[in-house]
This record gives sequence, C-alpha cells and structure tokens, in this order.
Amino acid sequence: MRVEPGLYLVGSGNMGFNLSDAFDCNLYLFDSGDGYVLFDAGTGMGMDQIWQRCIEDELEPDRIDHLFLTHAHGDHGGGAAHVRDRTAVTIYAGEQTARIVSAGNEAAISLPEARAAGVYPADYHYRACAVDRMLTPGEIVAIGDLTIEMIPTPGHSHDHCSYLVTRGERRYLLAGDAIFHGGRIVLQHTWDCSVPQSIASIQHLATIDFEALLPGHLTFSLKDGKRHIHTACAIIDRLGCPPALA
Repeated sequence: MRVEPGLYLVGSGNMGFNLSDAFDCNLYLFDSGDGYVLFDAGTGMGMDQIWQRCIEDELEPDRIDHLFLTHAHGDHGGGAAHVRDRTAVTIYAGEQTARIVSAGNEAAISLPEARAAGVYPADYHYRACAVDRMLTPGEIVAIGDLTIEMIPTPGHSHDHCSYLVTRGERRYLLAGDAIFHGGRIVLQHTWDCSVPQSIASIQHLATIDFEALLPGHLTFSLKDGKRHIHTACAIIDRLGCPPALA
C-alpha cells in the first residue's frame, strides 16, 4: 500500500490494515534510491502475502537490502529469518534485540506464555536469525537518501528501540510499540514490560522533532504526528498512565 512517494506499508495484521498475516505488525518499506529499507519483519507467517503486496505496488521485493528491527517480539522480529530466506538482506538491531533474534531465544520474549495465552498460534515457533549490525544509542546509518537514527525506547519490552528516519526535510518516527495513535501504549503481563520505562521513553520522544508517526500497529499519521506524543504526555503530567491498547 503506497503511503506517499517512496514509502509503503507492505504488511499489517489484525491490529492494523490486514495486509498480511493476522499476527503481523505494520511493516514499512522505504525506497532509499539505493535499495529498499524495511522496518520490522512481522511473524514470518505472512511472508508470501508481503512479497505479493510488494509486487502489486510495483516494487521488487528482492531489492529489500536492509531490515531494521524495533524489538525482538514475534510479531516484529520473528520474520527476520524468513526475509533472509528470500533476499540478501543486512539486518540491524539494538544490542539486546540482536542477541535475542540471533539466538532465537523464545523465553526472552515470553513466547511460551504468549502461545499459552493465545496471543500466537500454538504451533508458532521463532527461527533464529543472525543480526549483521548491532546499533548503539544515537547511532546514525546513511542509506541512499535516508539517514536512520536509533533511539532506545524501552518499556513495552526491555530491548525496544525506535528509529528517526530523515529524507531531506521530512522526518518520520518509526515507533514500533512505544506509542500508538491517540497516545496509547501496550501493557503486557510479561517480565520485561515496564510502565516507568515506557513513560520515560514517551517523554524522551516528546523532545524529538518529526512530522510523521509510523507505529507498529493501528493507523499512522503523516502530519502532526507528535500530537499523539503530546496526548500521552498530558496524561503523564497529571501522574496518569496513557491508556492501554486493548
């Protein structure tokens, strides 16, 4: 689905636009002018649909040269190995995410508990996939006409990060599961989900200039994306917790 020139939504599940597998997150693809840059990989269960979506949008999925992961959860990082099956992709992630994905460590992402709770199918398994480049906080990667800055945003999970993507004067926040439309967040009964960390991450994002908010689920905002951060911060300022995504 073409979002604007050079930006596509090529995958999304039941908590988004139903473009691929029901359990997938939103997968955003940028045409950098020097290959495609994909943000998050979904579960891996919808890879045929993602590839077909690219073809329908007159994209060449074999040109997906770069994959950036926001965190290791199955709906975001589980598809990394499946992308690598199809194309010679370079995979980037924060250090903690890289260690989990490279090892296929299901316990680290509470996948056994998630399967038992019905969050994922009972037969879903996480394939290990080597991460090529571990990013440090604030590190900037230049690809074609894009610059991509890694921003640690723990809270939803201990390994979570977001990415600030700049093309010319246009700035996009790839927020993963740190913040959603309407200032909502995801709270889960997992060992590494932290409300204080989530709030601190949102407050940090409020200091960053960007126009477009591209979250990991629900819809996106191409203009005035910071209004969703401000909505959350207004609640935080009253000692409240932003509303949880059901």
